[in-house]
Order: sequence, then structure tokens, then C-alpha cells
Amino acid sequence: MKHNISITMDSKLFRELENLRGREKRSTFIEHLLILGLKTYINKKEEFKVKPRKAPVVVLSPMNFSETKQ
Repeated sequence: MKHNISITMDSKLFRELENLRGREKRSTFIEHLLILGLKTYINKKEEFKVKPRKAPVVVLSPMNFSETKQ
């Protein structure tokens, strides 16, 4: 099940995102970046032994862009 969210971002960040994604769907590309970022965050958290938060963070397996196209 997917959830629809809305975000606001700096115009420079938006332009950078648009330049990087090319012809890929924006939502698919942002989801991919979030998965990569969460994995990095969890790895760093384990590396520096940060105390866990009350709500666990679950990271989904990385998706190839082609897997999300229908």
C-alpha cells in the first residue's frame, strides 16, 4: 500500500532533483532517494551507536526504477 504525501522544498533543491531524475517519474525517483537515505541513516546510527527511537525505522528493499513502472 502506498501513501500520498505533499512536501515543500527549496527551489534550488527542486531544480537539482529535476536535473538528476531525467525522464524518470518524480515520485519514483524521490522514493528511491528516500530508501537510499534511510539505509545510510541506519548504517550511521549503528556505527555511532545512537539510542533507538520509540518508533522503529523500517527500510524497504531497494527498488529498481523499472520495478515500480506499471
